[in-house]
Amino acid sequence: MNTGAEMPNITQKKTKLSRTRGRPARHESERMKTIAWYHFLAGERAPAEMCDWMPFDDVDQATIYRYRRGDISPRADILCANCEVFQAARTVFEVGPMNVPLWDALWGSITPHDFRMADCLMPGGEWPEGGLSQFFFEDVILARIFAFQTKCLRGRPDSVVAELECFVTAIRVVRAWDVLGQIKSTALRVLLEGLMSMPGTREILSRHGLVTPLKDWISEYFGSGSAAPAGTVYWAPWMTDENELLKQQLRAKQHRMVVAKSLRAQLFQGGTAELDDLPAGGADDSSTWH
Repeated sequence: MNTGAEMPNITQKKTKLSRTRGRPARHESERMKTIAWYHFLAGERAPAEMCDWMPFDDVDQATIYRYRRGDISPRADILCANCEVFQAARTVFEVGPMNVPLWDALWGSITPHDFRMADCLMPGGEWPEGGLSQFFFEDVILARIFAFQTKCLRGRPDSVVAELECFVTAIRVVRAWDVLGQIKSTALRVLLEGLMSMPGTREILSRHGLVTPLKDWISEYFGSGSAAPAGTVYWAPWMTDENELLKQQLRAKQHRMVVAKSLRAQLFQGGTAELDDLPAGGADDSSTWH
């Protein structure tokens, strides 16, 4: 009897729920931390040598290469191995190179202190107005980067670790302005790229395999997908040539000495030093912008 009900179509195929295959995407923090951890342990050793050096029989060369690229995180028993070298490497993994909190600066929480620091060091997310440093350097960007470092150090002696700490401070400043809704300015990006080019910072980051990952992080942070500019926004010879940087520092020191001598002479003669008394060859606009 026909009841009017529709009979089910037995030939209809059942739809299957789509599933995403493969491993879940690793967070950039885990990848970068693993790269730094591995390079600290490896030092000058090649991946093949690391297989023989590792005190674990079940770590093959394929695993070593995955650690080197940051594809997988170190196992708990390897990360927490009771060995002085491995304990130091664990500090790199958990805190950052040279015990400087790089990971917290990149992905940690921003605090009210960071907002105050950002307003003091880079008011409005731009270079501070004034400052005599720009009159002593031929490259005005280098002058501003050294001025930023001077404020960060607050009288502490300059060192390789101090340079890295300034770079970490700059990351927190950039992120603080981002949280406050400030448009990511070119000045903030140039600040990061410039501080990252300082010889001490560059040496530490290179030793831990972090130069390329951090350059990529900066590009992605300030870029917008495919529209992100390739390479650095600003480039000058001192960013890759340490001798050029030392030459710029020496010239700035000489300019300071000339100005100081002129000011002392003006003081004892009862005159007043004018801005025009500054030595020629100061900051100019001959730097290369990309």
